Order: sequence, then C-alpha cells, then structure tokens
Amino acid sequence: MKKLLLAVLGLCISSCVFAEIFRPKVNYIKRIYEESIKLESGEINYNPHFYLKYFDSNIRKIYERDDEYQKATGGIACIDYDVLWQGQDLDPNAKLTFTQPTGNKVKVTIGATKGFEKRSVTYQVICLKETNDCKITEIFEGGKSFTKDKSKCLDDFYRTEIKKHRNK
Repeated sequence: MKKLLLAVLGLCISSCVFAEIFRPKVNYIKRIYEESIKLESGEINYNPHFYLKYFDSNIRKIYERDDEYQKATGGIACIDYDVLWQGQDLDPNAKLTFTQPTGNKVKVTIGATKGFEKRSVTYQVICLKETNDCKITEIFEGGKSFTKDKSKCLDDFYRTEIKKHRNK
C-alpha cells in the first residue's frame, strides 16, 4: 500500500513539475510581471517601457507612434495606462493568476486591491520551438484587440490633433 501511495504521490509531483517546465508561454508572461514588480520596488532601475522588448514589432510600432504623437502635442495620445496592470498604477500585492485558455493565449487576472477592482488582460504569445524565444503578438483587453483599438485611436488622433499641430 505504501509503495502504491508513494508512486501516486511521485506521479502527482512530477506532473506538476512537468506542467511548469512545459508551459513556456505562461512562464514568459510571469517573468514580465515579476520584472515589473522589481522595477516598481526599486530593485532594478525603473524604465516605464521595459516591457516593449517582450512585444513583437507590430505592438512596438504602436507604442513608438503613440510616443511620437505625445511629443508632437505635448500631451497624452492613446496609451495613457500601464497595459500590464490595466491601470495607472500597479499594486505589487495584487494576487496574479495565470491561465492558458488556449494554446497561444495566456490570461492574467489581477486581483482586487485597495482602490482597484479585479481585472484581466489576455496575451497572445508565439514561441519558436527551436529557441523557445517568445513574443507577445496581441493583447486583448475586455475582449478587444489592443492593436486594432490603438491603431484606430492613433489614426483618429493623427487626423484630429497632429494635422492641427503641423498646420500651425
């Protein structure tokens, strides 16, 4: 009986370890949040756009365009919050839950804390099998595509604000 119990226990432990090792997309997203918390706590030098290195070129281009428009107008363009934390400020005490609803998506649920409601964000992550190098290729906020939503916002911002500044 003891041998059977030990065998079952061993299988449970090894399957948990196996699941952690072979969840590269979830682990990739966890690392981003761990780095964010270290930055905020001052453990490492703060860089407000540290997470850009985790995004593919399409998302980085949206951020570059947003920065360009902010500089041109001296105000906020379309991205005025921290996409990771879905708000202006992060609370390192918020409970983070990472799930993988589909093969390429990782959902992060950020627990409610003082002044903040529970919220979530979903990342589409692509990893190269050969190198296990991953990139976020899309972000879903409230079911909406970040790239489509922000691209439209930036197009509108260009038509309404940037052209005004250039025509002065």
